[in-house]
Amino acid sequence: MRTLVWNGDDVAAVYASLFQKEQTPFQYMEMPRDQRGFMYADRVLRNGRDVGVTTSRGYSFYFREMLSLCTIDVMHADIGNEVSVIWGDPGKPQKEIRATVAAAPYKQDNRRSDLSKV
Repeated sequence: MRTLVWNGDDVAAVYASLFQKEQTPFQYMEMPRDQRGFMYADRVLRNGRDVGVTTSRGYSFYFREMLSLCTIDVMHADIGNEVSVIWGDPGKPQKEIRATVAAAPYKQDNRRSDLSKV
């Protein structure tokens, strides 16, 4: 299990498509959380091959990033790997969104830190 950090420019292109009359828009992306629930997953590709699925997408105002959880093949799960998420329902316009593999949980947990070393 990993976190995916979605490319901000690619996410912005999804929203921009909603205002462009000359093309069919990409599927609307709920903010801040994906309302489709855990029963829906988006394909994750690396070098054009399926390597995992991602779900539970949400925007973090704290990090100013779109994040999701990802179940990914172990050989592609290294932190920093570049992957793509296929956004949009099959048979409709889809957007390939670049993403970077990150640790899960994403936010460092300092609750058990030794405060005497801070």
